[in-house]
Amino acid sequence: MKTRTATPDLVLDVRPVPPRARLETIMGAYRQLAPGEVLELVVDHEPSCMYYTLLAEQGAEAFRFTYLERGPEVWRVQVEKREAES
Repeated sequence: MKTRTATPDLVLDVRPVPPRARLETIMGAYRQLAPGEVLELVVDHEPSCMYYTLLAEQGAEAFRFTYLERGPEVWRVQVEKREAES
């Protein structure tokens, strides 16, 4: 099964960011996305903490989280901020 990916509106590589500042850097970038925009995240560890933070804060319908690369040294995911349903 092929996964649909989009051209990212923003690519954020947090590998040079100190670990204690990474999650807030990532979440700040996500919050700045307009609905329909896509963030491509590049990290050096499993980014599931971002997924679970988004799930807790936004709900499962608010975003789409797609793995593009799964380590072992680099992980890349696309996070799409979905349009709000009315």
